[in-house]
Amino acid sequence: MMKRSAVLFQSTPGARLNPVKGCYTALALFLPLVVLGLLGHVAFGGQVMFGALLTAFGNVGPFSRMQAKSLLMIAVGGAFMTALGRLIGGLWWVEGIEIFLVVLLSGLLAAFGQAIAGVGSLLTIIFVLSLSTRAGPATAWSSAVGFLLGGASLLVFALVFARLQAGHRIPENEAHSRIRPALNTLTTRLTWTSPLFRFSVLRALGAAVASGIGWVLSGPYPYWAALTVIICARPQKRASMVLILQNIVATLLGAVLADLTIALVQSDLVRGLLAIPVTFLAFTVKELNYVLHLFFLTNLILLVASIGHADHAFIAWRVLAILIGSGIVLVITALNQAWLVKNEAVPEVS
Repeated sequence: MMKRSAVLFQSTPGARLNPVKGCYTALALFLPLVVLGLLGHVAFGGQVMFGALLTAFGNVGPFSRMQAKSLLMIAVGGAFMTALGRLIGGLWWVEGIEIFLVVLLSGLLAAFGQAIAGVGSLLTIIFVLSLSTRAGPATAWSSAVGFLLGGASLLVFALVFARLQAGHRIPENEAHSRIRPALNTLTTRLTWTSPLFRFSVLRALGAAVASGIGWVLSGPYPYWAALTVIICARPQKRASMVLILQNIVATLLGAVLADLTIALVQSDLVRGLLAIPVTFLAFTVKELNYVLHLFFLTNLILLVASIGHADHAFIAWRVLAILIGSGIVLVITALNQAWLVKNEAVPEVS
């Protein structure tokens, strides 16, 4: 029990609180929303906010020139994935196939290294979220533009705050090594006997199954369970188990706090204002502790989702979705480990 608690609440070695990141992330999310809301474009402001929030997940560690390029890639790529998801969405089984293919491709990107795999997973999450939005193709381009503006807003705020920090300069020339796998190595990893390929197929199947369950249960956000599979499934058993435990605990605690807040605060305006300090806290602790970050993030998402809604169904669905997704991850992990033991293979790091 003590070991499990340590896994949940231990800080990342060398990481610190980053109030600067929390501050500019909150500004990037809510300042454009307020301005556009005053101009009468609340829906478009929501899309800008969505773009800033998703792009912020690519903002890891000290801000640097290389990170700026990554954020720009996410902003542009996220806009494309947002438009694509809304344009090709349709019947539930069609979307299930689309989710399977996209998750499979993002899993195979691990052959090119962790950085590329991370960007690929984030773009996959954006695509799945776009599929779950029922506004349809008519909103594809406006949503893509909104996402791009939100991502650009986050990048601009990050650049400005990095310049303003005392004694901080963005390195002009960063030394970094690029590991490019040889063609024969890539070919080997893309065969059925490859641990990476088999795990990617299992993960993609799990995400597709989770999306189907979401449709059958008619949840308000049908693909939340699929997102849990994408985020938590890892080739290594221990990594998957730790992520499952962290996500369940943080989601349950965040949902309880959100439910209490929504019950006590009836005003949509006050809930929106409360979301600002919650955003600040979520991204201040982002690198320090994953559970705290996810706790505040869950609270933020549910507070924003509660605006304009009188019931609490989406909170219950959030909890159910994390449990469904976690159960599927357990099955994926068991199948993957059984295959690895049978073939005496060592899982590849993603």
